[in-house]
Amino acid sequence: MPTVKKKIPSTGTLVDRAYRLLKHGILHGEFPEGSFLSESEILSRHGIGRTPFREACNRLHNEQLLEVVPRRGYFVPELSFRGVRDLLEMRILLEGVAAELATLRAEPHEIDVLEGFYKDALEAARMPNGLDAFIEANQAFHLQIARMTHNREVETAVRGILERSTRLVYLAASGSKEVPRDIESLLKPIVNAIRKKNAAAAREGVVADIAQGQLNALGRDVWTTTAGVRNDEMLSRRREEV
Repeated sequence: MPTVKKKIPSTGTLVDRAYRLLKHGILHGEFPEGSFLSESEILSRHGIGRTPFREACNRLHNEQLLEVVPRRGYFVPELSFRGVRDLLEMRILLEGVAAELATLRAEPHEIDVLEGFYKDALEAARMPNGLDAFIEANQAFHLQIARMTHNREVETAVRGILERSTRLVYLAASGSKEVPRDIESLLKPIVNAIRKKNAAAAREGVVADIAQGQLNALGRDVWTTTAGVRNDEMLSRRREEV
């Protein structure tokens, strides 16, 4: 069992604090894929009660970050090819539609908020130890697009898919040295397209952003097998335009 250095945040309920600690450990590889959480060690090391620990694990199970194995405990599942493909396809379908709706319905002040998240993500990406802040800002950027649809069902669905995709986002960001350039060349055009009410360009920008993230996480060979050559070619074309 690896040593988890992150302390439990001091705010929120005991369950919330345990949830954030465990989620951080899973997403950052402190609890490796293919391993069981050691309940006794975590309780002892971090002073978590058994009930908050189990409630937090159940929440992470609902987010598909943990699996429950009867009589053995909570298991950190490995990312399967099928699971990655399913997440990728759903993000492209769902967030592409969200971008089009947001372009039609967003208020000017909402677009200003979106641009603020873009700037936060760019600033965090340029920081030496800004990975956590970058991931938070990047997720907030995509969720803001969903909010701008003014459709609660779309917002709820995007929130869920973003939660389940966080580990992939972390792998993509930690495995790339070009994150600041990616942020500038991929997120900024989305903001511009929404401001200009260009729904097609907004959708294409979101798909290109998702494509680059998965390319960073998986590599080109797996990417083209998973998502198809069309998206890979579109990403290359956008690179040439920047």
